[in-house]
Amino acid sequence: MSNFRLLSGGAWFLLAGCLWACGSDWRPARNLVFISLDTTRRDHLTNYGYPRATAPTVDGLARRSTVFENVYAQSTHTSPSHATMFTGVYPHLHGVRFNGDRLDHSRVTLAQILLQGGFRTGAFISGYTLRSDASDLNRGFEVYDSHFDGLRRDGRLTTDLALEWLRRREPSDRYFLFLHLFDAHGPYRPAGHYAHLFESPDPGPLLDRIPPYQVNVNARGELVRNLNAYVDAYDAMIRYADDQIARLLDEVDFDDTVIVVTADHGETLGERYHKLDHGAQLFDEQIRIPLILWEPRGSPRRIEVAVETTDLLPTLLELLGVAIPADLGCQGRSLVPLLRGRQLSARPAVFSSADPEPHHGDRGYILDPKRRIHSVRSRSWKLILYPGLAEDYIELYDLENDPAERHNVANEFPEVRAGYLQMLMEWLGSSGDAPRQEIAPEVRDRLRELGYFQ
Repeated sequence: MSNFRLLSGGAWFLLAGCLWACGSDWRPARNLVFISLDTTRRDHLTNYGYPRATAPTVDGLARRSTVFENVYAQSTHTSPSHATMFTGVYPHLHGVRFNGDRLDHSRVTLAQILLQGGFRTGAFISGYTLRSDASDLNRGFEVYDSHFDGLRRDGRLTTDLALEWLRRREPSDRYFLFLHLFDAHGPYRPAGHYAHLFESPDPGPLLDRIPPYQVNVNARGELVRNLNAYVDAYDAMIRYADDQIARLLDEVDFDDTVIVVTADHGETLGERYHKLDHGAQLFDEQIRIPLILWEPRGSPRRIEVAVETTDLLPTLLELLGVAIPADLGCQGRSLVPLLRGRQLSARPAVFSSADPEPHHGDRGYILDPKRRIHSVRSRSWKLILYPGLAEDYIELYDLENDPAERHNVANEFPEVRAGYLQMLMEWLGSSGDAPRQEIAPEVRDRLRELGYFQ
């Protein structure tokens, strides 16, 4: 695996300039390794231009793989986002709208399809939000190892279990291995040499609000209050997770395995009023995620077409040579044509949802906690709808002139606002915002400890 070339994509919605086509020796891959890096920002990975060496293993894989530049999560919460990855369906339809919701019984998962197709299926979970009793995402997995003490499991321990499962299988078995690493989720507490791996010379701004689940103290027992100390620790935890990926990939047969590395959502690190946050915003630092896809006999390239996590299920099934069930109701589309150097028709926009905080202090919004925030994003514009108790609030961002999404121009462009709002309403359709599911008290208490309930 040498002499790889990096190709740049063309327009954001239309692929151009990719000349490689699949060779005649192409055949479906036998196996799938799917790695989810919880709470990992795209722009904090080396292969997306970050100056720190946070992820050398992922960077090396990316140089040999397809790197998607514009991938958008459909939720900024862990369980809804993974449910979309594994069903190809938007959160307002698969039933997992908030962490703690259970997957609708009518929905079929990627693991169920592959299990029925003769694959061995194993999942190894590091965060409480994906526990089987808090999500129902264990469907189709023969092994779904998600029960551990506390709210999280060290990624090394989770990877140990995944490697043990991988080594026990028969060599002739086809398999689907899902590894979920929670290390980059707050609180960021790197240990050993990771604790000093990244140290900013400037402490950065003082934080006036630190979420309870993010609170950290230094070696002297003092509360850490400067932003850059949190960023340093966050980057160190990404590196820790990357080292676990290296251990796993050392035992994977690249010649017969599709490998996916992605994230469920990102993290706000100083950009907004709430300096440390995820789950309650739909700005790009939270919804624009990494996606690196290795396929045997593929060609390295970078693709700029906008894609959603709904697209993962049909793409992976096609790469594995497994038919999509006719009645699946998948809303994503296979990205294999892009991997083959062909075009896909333009997607007019991408859609995402978030769980609102009742009060957004920088705006004065009073939000309905039983509904969700929704966004619709094209290359040029993003509209965000905040569900109010008395009235809804609309924000519109001109992404070409304001890519950091700082200036709400909803009142300046009423026609654009009206058009994108209509697009959003059509996307939600008749299902709209279904009420929050009843969540068991013990599950709710654990999720509150992770910062997911006010």
